[in-house]
Amino acid sequence: MRKVIPIFMCIWAVLTTQLQAKIDLVTLPSRENVELTLYKSQSMSLVRETRPLSLKEGINELQFSWLHTKIDPQSIDMIPANTIHQGIDIKNICFPGQMTQRAVWKISSTKAVSIPMQLRYLTAGLDWRAYYSAILSPDEKTMQLKGYVRVNNHSGESFDNAKIYLVMGAVNMLEPFAKQTLGSSNKRYKKQKKGGRKKRALSMSTHIENDMAFSEPVPSAIKMEKASEYAVFEIDRRENLKDKWDRQLVFLENQAIPVTNVYQFNNEKYGKKVVRLIQFKNIPSENNIKKGLPLPGGNIQIFRDIYKNQHFSYEGKAQLEDIPIGKKVQLFLGEQEQVIVEKKRMKIRTDHYQFDSKGNILSWEEFLQDRIEFNNTRPVSVLIEVICRFNATNWKVEHQDDWVSYERMDQRSVKFSAVLNKNTSKGFSYNAHIYHRKDSRLRGSRALR
Repeated sequence: MRKVIPIFMCIWAVLTTQLQAKIDLVTLPSRENVELTLYKSQSMSLVRETRPLSLKEGINELQFSWLHTKIDPQSIDMIPANTIHQGIDIKNICFPGQMTQRAVWKISSTKAVSIPMQLRYLTAGLDWRAYYSAILSPDEKTMQLKGYVRVNNHSGESFDNAKIYLVMGAVNMLEPFAKQTLGSSNKRYKKQKKGGRKKRALSMSTHIENDMAFSEPVPSAIKMEKASEYAVFEIDRRENLKDKWDRQLVFLENQAIPVTNVYQFNNEKYGKKVVRLIQFKNIPSENNIKKGLPLPGGNIQIFRDIYKNQHFSYEGKAQLEDIPIGKKVQLFLGEQEQVIVEKKRMKIRTDHYQFDSKGNILSWEEFLQDRIEFNNTRPVSVLIEVICRFNATNWKVEHQDDWVSYERMDQRSVKFSAVLNKNTSKGFSYNAHIYHRKDSRLRGSRALR
């Protein structure tokens, strides 16, 4: 008997004779190929690895061990890697009662043959998260967006030269995989020795079961395909994922995205401070294969180019949610001091009262006049928005400054917008007529908030 080389998965092909008199122990060579599919929404990954296997004529027994790893035993499966080999039949799989963390396949072959076999299983301990860096152009009208993923491997096994797929989308499981006790006693499998194993219910991307989806050429640094409600990201080069190591990968290369910088004053939502927002839309471009690319959620750090793409100022950070193609995005960068908005009440009165026959008030009009002053101390032009809210749903606004536009946002809110040149102070006034009826209930001050 030759000495067996210790590896993460100890697999032997054993020829069983009719008299059970002799067992040949064969060491399985190293992996020829490994593919990892990592799901973002679950602490779960699908591993598909190919190893060459020598079968002898008759019945072969194949033993599989997952000691010191986080493999889910219910998910273990094995099939020939291709269909050109005839006469091979995988009879069953059992879990020996005295052997923990092991499974044994019984395989029938009509002749001696060497074939590649594919093992498939789910494992915990592999996960990924996305994060981004963005550089605003000097005029702040475009943004260079670069996306990274950090893959964490704490599965108990190292994967060398692995092809990596990242799945964005929810995966539903009847039993939460992360809550299972993996690598423990396999008493739960003793009843399955005769009838195979219990299947785990998964809702997976069709790419997982379709071999062709993993063999197509990669046209760029990141390849994305849609599969139902999932987005599958394919990293274009193979990576070594060592156990207990993390690895950073680039999945989005410097996308030039049109953006709008907004400095917003919303007294009801943010108080008297002006907050900065960066808005853009996730639209297709030539750089992302013209089909568009969903963006997985993650932190984003934002900088601004201040000198020839070599010196940058830090503008802030924000949190991105998952961004489907076509969705509008608004990054909140918090309060800032370089753009100042002051709102002053100039006039207030009520008139045009109407009464019923008993002298009770039926309706009246409230008149307000406000003055809004802007001060832009930044070295670039800025878009300023002022959002005001009424205490009624029937109102109208009047103003005479053509450099200021306004729009009705909802039944109670109006938004004023203006572009202010760099290092400029300017102001405008508006009148508001608010119409009240008896069933209208005033909350707090009758003024605009």
